[in-house]
Amino acid sequence: MKKILPFLLFSLISIQAQVIDAVAIDVEGEAITTLEIQAVQQKMNMSKQAAVEALIQDRLEKSAIKKANIQVSHEEIQAKVQAIASSKGMNQDQMKDLLAKKGLTWDNYIRQLTMEIKKEHFFRENIARSVTPPSEAELELYYNTHQEQFSSAPVQMSLVVYLAPTVEKLKESIANPMKPIDGVQKKNILANSNEMSPQLLELINKTPVNSFTSPVNTGKGIIAYFVKSKGQQQGGFEAVKNSVAQRWMQEQHGQAGQDFFNKLKSNANIRVIRL
Repeated sequence: MKKILPFLLFSLISIQAQVIDAVAIDVEGEAITTLEIQAVQQKMNMSKQAAVEALIQDRLEKSAIKKANIQVSHEEIQAKVQAIASSKGMNQDQMKDLLAKKGLTWDNYIRQLTMEIKKEHFFRENIARSVTPPSEAELELYYNTHQEQFSSAPVQMSLVVYLAPTVEKLKESIANPMKPIDGVQKKNILANSNEMSPQLLELINKTPVNSFTSPVNTGKGIIAYFVKSKGQQQGGFEAVKNSVAQRWMQEQHGQAGQDFFNKLKSNANIRVIRL
């Protein structure tokens, strides 16, 4: 009996491990495991049903992309990597180090990125084209029924950006605006209020014209803005027409994508094994 118990215990542990990471759903021959569902629930803070729906859509997307035979060149992938790295103020080697610290290998990252690029291609070629650009009347109707979303018309602001390595250098440059200070960069920019972060917009709004904002530590240096002008805010449909068009297209693309994948799902062979 003493010899049998360890074997039974080992068997029970093995069976439990199989159940924990068993196939839960089969989507067109592609498996979704119970561990995947749990991981998506935890990472995305979703309900179990929402996680299942997200994973089914993922498998349907991949199946559709595979059938469409979408190809992505090495140059396009590299261009995307460079764009992402630049947007984060890093080079490729720094990105690799950051991903490694998060436990993601570079090869896995490139595979994931390649799939995302393929999804973008697939969306443009198979879904976005189905959305007809709106007429002026449609945009005005959309604006009239969603005015609360466009209550703040964008304002163009004229600023001078001061970037310095230290607060002392920044103060010296502000005190002597016509004198070049070693290590301090200055740049004239025109910025739209609707393109700014809420924190920066608040900072600019509370700073009088012909004055400097308080310094901000960006982690890469100390920055301050000289506010030359804040422009004039114009209300009404004409002032926000471009924003209305962008919002309308976003909604239509989202609906077109959902309709497309609902159709895929209704025609797909989906088999629920266990949940």
